[in-house]
Amino acid sequence: MSRKNKFDLTQLVHAGYVKDGESVFFVSDASKTGVVTKQPNGDYKLKVGTETITVHAAAQRFLGQDPPDHASKWLRTKSNKTLYELWQADFDEAAAA
Repeated sequence: MSRKNKFDLTQLVHAGYVKDGESVFFVSDASKTGVVTKQPNGDYKLKVGTETITVHAAAQRFLGQDPPDHASKWLRTKSNKTLYELWQADFDEAAAA
């Protein structure tokens, strides 16, 4: 995978796929949630409980183990799109431009 196609939650926010303050849910248990939160440095991470963590760390916490596939596949928006699907849509759109 090239560096250009590296997963970046901040890029998904800037592209309008997810919003600051939006909740994301664990794919198989919607009671496990995180909230997209802007950091002082301008980047976005997920607030899960009292911690602010990366998408990978959130997936790891919700799964109880290291994700067997890309962490973004384990978190979805209210519209049932996974962060992975949104990331790939953004990548495909950028490649078409």
